[in-house]
Amino acid sequence: MKTTISKDNILKSSILFFKITAFILSALLFTSCSDSEGEEVTDDTTLIEKIESASKTTVESTHLPSATSSTFNGELADSYIQKVELAAGLGFKVSIGTDDASKEEIDSDVFFSTRGRQLNDTSEKRTRRRKKCFEFVFPIDFIMADNSSITLNSKEDWNLIKTWYEENPDVKERPELVFPVDVTLKEDGFIQTLIDVEELKAVKKSCKKGKDKRKCFKLVLPVSFTMEDRSVIEVAKRGDFKKLRRWRKQNPDATVKPALNFPVDIQYRDKTTATINDQTEYDAAKESCSN
Repeated sequence: MKTTISKDNILKSSILFFKITAFILSALLFTSCSDSEGEEVTDDTTLIEKIESASKTTVESTHLPSATSSTFNGELADSYIQKVELAAGLGFKVSIGTDDASKEEIDSDVFFSTRGRQLNDTSEKRTRRRKKCFEFVFPIDFIMADNSSITLNSKEDWNLIKTWYEENPDVKERPELVFPVDVTLKEDGFIQTLIDVEELKAVKKSCKKGKDKRKCFKLVLPVSFTMEDRSVIEVAKRGDFKKLRRWRKQNPDATVKPALNFPVDIQYRDKTTATINDQTEYDAAKESCSN
């Protein structure tokens, strides 16, 4: 018996075949994309571990996807890129430094997917390096390598420093924070004035050891400081510490820190006071606070 197949039946069969084929291909493509995105979106920890253990190639920062710029202009605005490593097919490990001295460590690492999304790092060891135990009270000032100064009036202004280095690409020297600075301790909102970099280091050391970050004594005002040019600046109230910053900005070549003029009175946190007659006694008082 001869079977007759009409043109309509052939056409209908062809359409059905193509629909089924298209559906299967779409399903396969969706599954593939979902798996790829799922690794980035739902399991950043695993992806970071793979990037860390993989063989990586050092590349220029220009190899980073454009999407990373939103991170470096936002959360990492206070940071600068030191090294970029690419793990092919996985993502990037970026070593960064920061000019924000409120961070526990200057250097740290961040990770990005191949598309430029910052990966959520759950490693306490790595993320601790970027944590803060205090916040700067703005404005703060920096002296740049060309002796110009930049004033930051808010945390968004960290980009001003980044812009300066983009305009001066051959400069490697990092900016100098101008003291004194006021800081707010994150644990209790206490505000204190840090006179010099030694006091800043002491606060950060306390952060790392989990100790009380507050100084155990403060200067009883008024006090005075002798500057490198032998001028004397009187500090009658807390706000007068800004005079020291102003002098430093006006004298960017200065290398000698302001000398506190003795004798001075100090007040401990228990409200008792003592008279300090010279730098040796002052250093001993600070040392006793850390023991």
